[in-house]
Amino acid sequence: MALRSQGRPSGRAMRACLLGALLSGLAVMSPGAALAAEPRELGFLVVEPARGDLTSAIDIATSGICTRGQMFAVKLDGPNLEGADRGNVIGTTKIVTIGPDSYPGHYVVPLPTDLATYLAANAPGQRIKGDYTLTFACRDRLSADDLEIFTATISIDGKGRYVAQGDAATPIDKLTDGYVPGSAGLAYGDPAAPDPEAVAEFTETEAAAAETVAQETPWRMLLTVVGALLLLGAAYAYWRGRDKSGTDPQQRDDESVGVGS
Repeated sequence: MALRSQGRPSGRAMRACLLGALLSGLAVMSPGAALAAEPRELGFLVVEPARGDLTSAIDIATSGICTRGQMFAVKLDGPNLEGADRGNVIGTTKIVTIGPDSYPGHYVVPLPTDLATYLAANAPGQRIKGDYTLTFACRDRLSADDLEIFTATISIDGKGRYVAQGDAATPIDKLTDGYVPGSAGLAYGDPAAPDPEAVAEFTETEAAAAETVAQETPWRMLLTVVGALLLLGAAYAYWRGRDKSGTDPQQRDDESVGVGS
């Protein structure tokens, strides 16, 4: 019986490495991965009044304006208030409905209901206590993706009171001139029937974006795959060289160690 030298990778292991490298390259360069993006945070959101009961009427104001999108939504997220079916204080709405010219450089929005009523409807039976994030999100028409956001943190004590934290506690009249509480006119909620022109424009924009990705992605994928093949080809050639030297009769006899008489 003879003990042979160890350390040479098997053909099966080499094929598995090659397949894994190719699949990894394709996954990294897939269109979905290239298009994924987090919303850009533009600034903070002011809550007026900065402290009060959850039954208080609240106005919010952004520290700036959206540079992308024609729509907005207001969301509330935090403990026991998470998930796709919760969180929307104001559904996707046209920015023009909040009278953006009333306060140049800012959006001032009265919330359509007090937080107590909203929480009772959207988190029934849940304990609402801790830090919650109120978000003003800029969006495109017919899309639920957040492009840009303004955020505020409010702390709720579990006893029906809240306090705005940090910049969110800035008085709106310090942020913009001429503020009148509850003065912004607003038609809330998602439009029942999308405007046909908006649908056509959105479809055309999405098609153009998809065409651009389709033109760019194959080249990136091709370069990645070629690079991986060259690297793995060199590794495979090295392995084959070791395999041939390992099958040489003279070397095999030298590397073999006799056991027994």
